[in-house]
Amino acid sequence: MKKYILTFLLSFLSLNTYAEELKPLEEKETIKKSWGVEFDLVQPFIPTVNIFSFRGSKTIIGEQGSAHGDITIGGYIRPNIEHDVVDRISEYQISIGYRQYFIAGLHAEANYMGGYVWGTNNKIDKKNYEGFVHFVEALVGYRFDLFTSEKFGLYVTPQFGIFQGLNKELIIGPRGGKPDSFLQGKLLVGLSF
Repeated sequence: MKKYILTFLLSFLSLNTYAEELKPLEEKETIKKSWGVEFDLVQPFIPTVNIFSFRGSKTIIGEQGSAHGDITIGGYIRPNIEHDVVDRISEYQISIGYRQYFIAGLHAEANYMGGYVWGTNNKIDKKNYEGFVHFVEALVGYRFDLFTSEKFGLYVTPQFGIFQGLNKELIIGPRGGKPDSFLQGKLLVGLSF
């Protein structure tokens, strides 16, 4: 499994070579902003998910307004919420990733998340569990710039993709046939500067 993930990540990063040759959709002059902060507006409100996520981004390849690449660093927090595998779960992770823009706001993204989780009263064996967790996610999306000024911009980004657990051991105990891979959707709201 690890070699497939490594192959995917290396292939994903190599897309930048081709993306830099693409021209921007609009030829007008745009104000270049290389930093951003964003929050997910969907997952905090899904029952048994309740993940609060935030991240910062920095353009490291190319520039805004054309094909470019951003590095992302952030966090995922589940603060003692009800869960479908355990009675209550607390989870704290950090993330690092790469987002490649192709044409206008169209992009693909890959992230690694790692952290620690506590689960109380597993619903199958009634035990408490805790341990380190590792996840990867792959997403595609489109960034819509809502407002841009000299100093900052406001944007929304719907994204869809796959979230995959990498742990082989049972971090929160038996799952009762529930998968370790999940389809997911996000609606990010962000501020660029």
